[in-house]
Amino acid sequence: MDKITHKVRCEQWTNIIKECLASGMPKMTWFREHGISDKSFFYWQRILREEAYLSTLENTLTPAVKENSVPTTTDFVEIKMTDHTSSSASPFKPDVVIRRGSVSIEISNTATEELLNKVGGASTCCRI
Repeated sequence: MDKITHKVRCEQWTNIIKECLASGMPKMTWFREHGISDKSFFYWQRILREEAYLSTLENTLTPAVKENSVPTTTDFVEIKMTDHTSSSASPFKPDVVIRRGSVSIEISNTATEELLNKVGGASTCCRI
């Protein structure tokens, strides 16, 4: 059987099998009502299952890299991390940093006047 004939028959039997299974009837009853040979039905069901299985195998065993592809090299670069005193990295980037001894105050342009007054009071209290 040539490939085109095989493909056409596979499509026909796929539709027949789907129709039979969707009917909800016992297979033998459906075969009699539709004039389908049970031997042909089970033969084509086996053929279609095998082809589906082989197709799945081919798709899962396809190499990610073509065999004749040129190998590439990968360069690695060491990235040195700076030591931060806080354990959690914060996306906060201050606009102003005031340092006095071991104390530092980091302030954003979006800080409210109320917050600045509190910080000002704290800095006076701590003698910054």
